[in-house]
Parts: sequence; structure tokens; C-alpha cells
Amino acid sequence: MKLESLSLDVLTSAVAVYWGRAYEENNGAMPEFAGRKINCPEDVLDLFKKEVVDRATGQVGARYTMRLGNRNYPFMKLLLQEHLIAGEYFFAVDTHDEMDIKPEYPDFESWMHVRRFNGALKRDIEHAFAKAGIDTAARIREMAAQRAAAGARGCGRSILVVDDEEELAETMETLLTARGYKVLTACDGQAAVEAAQTHHPDLVLLDYELPEMDGFEVMAALRSDSRCCDIPILLATASRVTMEEISRADGFLAKPFHEKLLYEVVERIFGQHEESEHETS
Repeated sequence: MKLESLSLDVLTSAVAVYWGRAYEENNGAMPEFAGRKINCPEDVLDLFKKEVVDRATGQVGARYTMRLGNRNYPFMKLLLQEHLIAGEYFFAVDTHDEMDIKPEYPDFESWMHVRRFNGALKRDIEHAFAKAGIDTAARIREMAAQRAAAGARGCGRSILVVDDEEELAETMETLLTARGYKVLTACDGQAAVEAAQTHHPDLVLLDYELPEMDGFEVMAALRSDSRCCDIPILLATASRVTMEEISRADGFLAKPFHEKLLYEVVERIFGQHEESEHETS
């Protein structure tokens, strides 16, 4: 969706779909935007909170959130973002439940139950968006497929893309394949570890927000495995992470980002890895 297509009617429709799935009947009043002066898409964006993202590269997408919660968890958000394809926005749900609660904590299982509920609800809402004709990540995947024409470089390197949002994983697969890479995908941490052990890709593009086993746990598993410890890892996340955490990976992408930045960072990591291999040989 182009920004100029964003209107109060579009936002109201998205909120209504979200609210109808997130809350049981008559549980609270849906947010209303009546009385707000709306003259242009930028006025609609003012109803959201704009997430602060480092735009130093000029290739970072915009991200807007509206905290609407759900019947079990108050922090889930409606998300409008520009990710991968510059100038194209889509609606999604941010579960906003990445707290570091470890298995040894007494409330771990209760917390995991909340996260599983949020994950299932997110998928349900986003599916309902698509059925209602509201642009989602599925639209971005379709556009990527249309754009991925000739131009492959035939480099032959393989990349394992790990992201629990299947539409985005498939979009990155489409874009990277068009650049000449061989791409595998995995949608959870355990599947990512198994795929890396089996296929030994040249790079793992790893999302941090994964169910059950997060990106740092996947990274630790790969680093401790002699079969995978030499595979460079590119970490991607919209969550706040520390410099110490970022330094564990070979590269970092703050979501949302544009496809051009994705290509540049991937190629830079491959170049650095090749230099390192030459120095040690």
C-alpha cells in the first residue's frame, strides 16, 4: 500500500478487524477516531506512535505502532510498516512479548502460554486482515515475486533465512534468490538449528523474535556445534538489543529495512568471511 492510499477508513477497518479477534464480545470499547482532523495520510500516521529507528543508512523502513492489547495481554500492538520494498506499507501485529524469562524461572510455563496465545492470535488477525482486503506482508511477498525478474548473479552461495513470519521469510527468499543465492527457510529456532546442521549454509539470516527458542539461543547452539560454528550469522530484529548482544553476530539489521540494505549487508559479510578464510589459509 502506498502511503497516499492510507486513510482514516483504512485504519478504522484495520482496527475493527484487530478488535474483533483480540477481544471477546462486549469486552471494552473499540478505539474511535471521530473528531480528529484528518486531511491527509500524515494525519492518520499521527494516530500512531512512530518507532525511532536509526536512519543513517537512508535505507531503513518506517514503523508505526498503536498499542491495542488483547484479552489476555495489554501490550500487543497494531503495526504499520514499510519493510523490504521501499514505499510500500502493510499492516501487521507486533506481539511485543520478548521479555527474557528463562526456563528456570517459576512463571516460565505461564509466560510461554501467553506467548503461544499471542502468536496464534497474531496469525489469526493478519489472516483476517488479508481476507478483508487490508494489505499485509502477503502483499509484499506478491510484489517481490513480480519484481524478481532477471538479474541473478549466480554466485551460488547459500543462505538460511530464519523468521517465524512465513510471508516475510518467503519474501526474503524471493528477493535473495533473484540475486543469485540459494535460499533455505526455517520458521522456528529448532528447525533453524537442524537445517544449519544438515545443509551447512554459507550464511544464516536470523530473526531474533522466534517462538520457544529465540535468536540468541539459536546462535549459541550453532556456535557450540563444530558442524556450524564457522557459519556467519546476520541478526535481524525490531527489538531493542544491546551492543554486547549485537557483537555476538557477524552483522546486524534493525527491522524494518529496505531490500537494498539487505543486499549490501549480506555481500559485506560474505566479503569479510572470504578475507578471513584467506588470512587463515
